[in-house]
Amino acid sequence: MIVATSRMSLRPASTVRASFPVTAWTQVVTAREGDEVASKAALEELCKGYWPAIYTYLRALGCDREEALDETQEFMTHFIQGGGLHNVSPERGRLRSYLRQSLRNHLTTVRRDAARQKRGGGKTFVSLDDVEVFDVPSEPDAADQWFDRRWAWALVKRSMDRLEARYQRRNRMAVFSTLKEGLICPELLKPYAEIGLTLQMTENQVKLEVHRARRRFAEELRAEVAATLAPESDADEELRYLMSVLSFE
Repeated sequence: MIVATSRMSLRPASTVRASFPVTAWTQVVTAREGDEVASKAALEELCKGYWPAIYTYLRALGCDREEALDETQEFMTHFIQGGGLHNVSPERGRLRSYLRQSLRNHLTTVRRDAARQKRGGGKTFVSLDDVEVFDVPSEPDAADQWFDRRWAWALVKRSMDRLEARYQRRNRMAVFSTLKEGLICPELLKPYAEIGLTLQMTENQVKLEVHRARRRFAEELRAEVAATLAPESDADEELRYLMSVLSFE
């Protein structure tokens, strides 16, 4: 059970220094309006970041593995080529809610028209090597929660990747690698004295490094969440909700 991020200090927007991530709504706009190279890169990032939530949702709604895999491909193709990408905008609210409802509508249409021949338009968005990692039991009543949990995981991963890039730029990967697991789950953080021996730091220095890493991770995570919301939305409220669904059993 993931509980670490729920213990973070959710700092007010005015104090967050993390740069606005090029994700979510930013990527949607780039995919729709950018030049060919930028548009392709944005589409690839969108698919990479959010197909696990889509696949998980379909599995929880009762699709078997193959159907969920097919419909994930089909939905992403439809979203990109069939108009969904051009209809969505930040003003419509949370990207999470928009995609989840669009997916439910898509599955309803699919089951009403089971004789369709075209599947996925020849494009592959899902890595078969990753599929089993995201399998979940069929739980239609909890499908929304499964989707939101996988969505939250995607944002946590993006935030951690951005934090890692910070440490790489400063040639401090040894510090990041030692603290990473403890940032996600505090119970996995080794004693400060042990970390100090590994990094050749005093316990006070380690304590300061942990404090800074947690603060920066929280900043990155809040920025990622804000990037999926409509303008003027309450990012802290959304973040608290997503951290709560990460904690369900």
